[in-house]
Amino acid sequence: MRQDRIDVHHHVLPQFFRDAQSAGGFPSTAYRPFPDWSPETSLALMDRQGIATAILSFSAPGLYYGDRAACRALARRCNDYLAGLIAGHAGRFGAFAALPFPDVDDCLAEIEYAQDIGLDGFMHLTRNDDRPAGHADFREIYRELDRRAAVVLIHPTYPAASAERDYVVPRPIVDYPCETARAAASLLFNGVLAEMPRIRFILSHAGGALPALAHRIEIFDSLTRFRENYAEGARAYLARLYYDTALSGDAAVLAALQHLAGPDRILFGTDYPYIPDEVADSETAGTDGYEGFDEAARAMMEHGNARRLFPRLAEGA
Repeated sequence: MRQDRIDVHHHVLPQFFRDAQSAGGFPSTAYRPFPDWSPETSLALMDRQGIATAILSFSAPGLYYGDRAACRALARRCNDYLAGLIAGHAGRFGAFAALPFPDVDDCLAEIEYAQDIGLDGFMHLTRNDDRPAGHADFREIYRELDRRAAVVLIHPTYPAASAERDYVVPRPIVDYPCETARAAASLLFNGVLAEMPRIRFILSHAGGALPALAHRIEIFDSLTRFRENYAEGARAYLARLYYDTALSGDAAVLAALQHLAGPDRILFGTDYPYIPDEVADSETAGTDGYEGFDEAARAMMEHGNARRLFPRLAEGA
């Protein structure tokens, strides 16, 4: 099997992060107990699926549980951990740095630190301390990410307070895809996509609900007071975003994504280990079996686009 795929949606779950989540009121994932994870389990999946490199990240619910100093310390521990994995497994891992949202100064300091230690991009949850991606409070952070032409993975989450009474549907099933679409619309309507065009945003899970909602958003281009914040119209900016294929190994989902994004904007992803091995394998098999990618588009999705975003990988570092 070829070993040239680059997985841009691949999480880590070391014990210290499980402990921090549990202490913060999240003793499990949103739908099942924490999965067993180690670098070795990731490498086994990667070898089985022909993945040369996985860009690692810490997932929802993030780092902030009400104490900014603790959040700052946890972000530093997470990023040092990621740097250690990169150094200890030459060429197999990259990483999206964890940022200590919502504190702006702490985020700015951690952006500099993360780049100094060689991390490849940044994780940004769809909301932080109940403020959506694109919020004016985070403007200075976006300006710094734009200055650095950073790659930023947008990952869905939800605040604990959002759980309605007697709502039994696990959050990743419906709420996460909607969160991703909300975040993209918020970045658009708040002018971040137009004003900070050097940030390379990646939307998780094929953009979640966004491909289905893009036309609806476009309808309102000239009907709201926000149009001046995205002068070229919604479709133009949404088409410039990047999208990963995690949990999207279905022909209808991939076709909808292709209607919104060109072949140079789609990236391979697995969402391991928050889904079981057999689901990760079946979703990748679904992407492999999709007939809508020609040979060139498939090569771009599997590795070419990621190598453009992460030059270190193209150089074989």
